[in-house]
Amino acid sequence: MDSLNNFRQRLEEALRKSDEQRSQHNAHMRQRMDEIARRSDQFNEAAAVLLARVIRPRMELLVGKFEGARIPDTPGGGGHRCVCTFERNTRFPASTALEFTVIPNDRIDEIIVSYHLEILPVFIEFKGHDQLALPLDGIDESGAGQWVEDRITDFVETYLRLETAKAYQDENMETDPVCGMPVNRNWAAATAEYSGKRYYFCIDDCRRRFEEQPSRYAKETK
Repeated sequence: MDSLNNFRQRLEEALRKSDEQRSQHNAHMRQRMDEIARRSDQFNEAAAVLLARVIRPRMELLVGKFEGARIPDTPGGGGHRCVCTFERNTRFPASTALEFTVIPNDRIDEIIVSYHLEILPVFIEFKGHDQLALPLDGIDESGAGQWVEDRITDFVETYLRLETAKAYQDENMETDPVCGMPVNRNWAAATAEYSGKRYYFCIDDCRRRFEEQPSRYAKETK
């Protein structure tokens, strides 16, 4: 009987230790989940502030500088992001989208601000991605604002290159009927209409000479 009692006690001790370990594990998991929930709430609040006070105001300033640019309404479930789209037009013959996204890192102790630029078709090289990591506890809004401004400035410099890149501007090129110089329709110094056709000139003096003898110069350019 003593041997059986000892065995019973060993079994009970093993089960007791197992119960303690399970209880400790559950308590640890509850604590961890509570911490994740707390950090998730903190991230959502901080991300909303970054979008409202840092990213969107600067994107709205950008939109005001370009015709056809807009910030579409983010659909439900869109997350913490701000997108600016640029319609294709004669000046900028490409479909363009600039996006800032705010996400947490795996441990939810940092905020990651991501920059993404898409230009289609792609005929020039440009930096399409970048990231900024910010500590969740103590975000430097001024520093974040500077980084966003730098990325937007980089974008503007890239976007303006579309005006001079030959691959984008070929369809905008005309020939000055007076001097024979190539002229971009968007930059022509002067224009004139004759027989239902518009002509483009590199300088106004060429336009004046054309209007003095339009049939001569129009014939030469046919």
